[in-house]
Amino acid sequence: MSAPADDAFARRLGRVERVVAAGRRVADPGDPLGAEARRRLPGVSGLSPEGVELALADHLEVCPTADDLAALVGGAGSAPACHVVLSANVCVAALRAFAVAVATSEAVRVRPSRRDPVLAEILAAALAEDARFAAAGGLVAIVAEVAPRPGDELHVYGSDATVAALRPSVAAGVVVRGHGTGLGLAVIGAGCDLGGAAAALARDVVAFDQRGCLSPRVALVEGCAARAESFAVALDRELAAWGDRVPRGAMALEAVAEVALYRSAIEAIGTFHAGRAHAVGVDPSPRAIVLAPADRVVHVVAAEAADAARLVGPWAPLVAALGADDLAAPLARAVAGITPGARRSALGSMQRPPLDGPVDRRRAR
Repeated sequence: MSAPADDAFARRLGRVERVVAAGRRVADPGDPLGAEARRRLPGVSGLSPEGVELALADHLEVCPTADDLAALVGGAGSAPACHVVLSANVCVAALRAFAVAVATSEAVRVRPSRRDPVLAEILAAALAEDARFAAAGGLVAIVAEVAPRPGDELHVYGSDATVAALRPSVAAGVVVRGHGTGLGLAVIGAGCDLGGAAAALARDVVAFDQRGCLSPRVALVEGCAARAESFAVALDRELAAWGDRVPRGAMALEAVAEVALYRSAIEAIGTFHAGRAHAVGVDPSPRAIVLAPADRVVHVVAAEAADAARLVGPWAPLVAALGADDLAAPLARAVAGITPGARRSALGSMQRPPLDGPVDRRRAR
C-alpha cells in the first residue's frame, strides 16, 4: 500500500473511531449525551425505559477491536459524499450507519427516521463539536431530504419497500446500498442443553423488542416434537423472567391483532405459551414455517437437517442472522448452507455483532 493510500485509510479510520467515541458517551448514563438519549428515546422508540437502557448499555457497538474497524474501513466504498436514510426499528442502529458512512466519505448527509431521530441527532451534534473528527476531514449534517449526485453513495436502511421506493428517485451514477427487510433464525442442536439455549435465545429476543433485522423470530429445534415442546417451555420461562426485568414497550393495535391471529393458527396445530409480555408457539410437525409477529413472539418447530431446505428455503432471502449453540451440528450446517449471507453467531450474541461493516451481510438490495 502506498503512502497516500495509507494516509487515506488512516483518515477514514480516524473518523470511524470518533463515531465510536461519541457512541461511548451515549452508552454512559452519566454523560450528558447518555442522559439525553435516555430521556428522549422512551418517547419515540416504542421501548420501555428499561428496554432503552438495555439497548444503550449492552447493544451500542462501543468496544470494537482493531481488526473489526479495519474490516469496516476496508470493506467500505469511496465516494465524494455519502447520503444515509435511516429507519426507526432499532434505536441504536444510527451508530453503525454513521460509522460505515464516514468510512465511505468525508461528507455525510443523514436523513433520520421521522419517528425516531434521536441517536442520529445526538451523534451528529457530538461530531460537529469534535475537533479530531474535523481534523480527519469529517463533516456530518442532518438533512430533511437526501439528494445524491452521480458518484455519491446512498445507504438506505429500512424495509424492502423503502429501498425499492427510493431507487428510482436517484440520479444515474449513484451507488445505492440497500439494507432491507431481515430476520433471525435460531437453531437448537441435538446435543445442546435446552435450558441454557433458552436462556441465551431469550436475551436475543428481548433486545429491541424483537424488531431488528437480526432479531430471532423462529427457533428450529433439532429432534422430536417432545424436545421442541420442552425447549418452548424453557423459553417461555426465560422470557417471563426477562419481562419482569425489562418490560416490553406498548404494542400497537395492529400488533395485538397479529398476535391474536397467530395464536389462533398455532392452537389449531400445536401449543401456545402466552406470557404477560411475550408468547411462544410450537408447531410439532411443521409442513412450512409460519412467521410469528414481532414483539417478543417466537415460533418453535421440530426439525431435522433433511427438513432445512423445505422449511427455511422460502425464507432464505430474508434471513440476516443465524444463531446456534453449535454451528457444526447437522441442522445448523444445513440451515447455514441455505442462508450464505446470514451473520453467524452463538445464541445470546445474535443482537451484538462486531462493528465490522453493515450489520446486514446479505448482498445489498
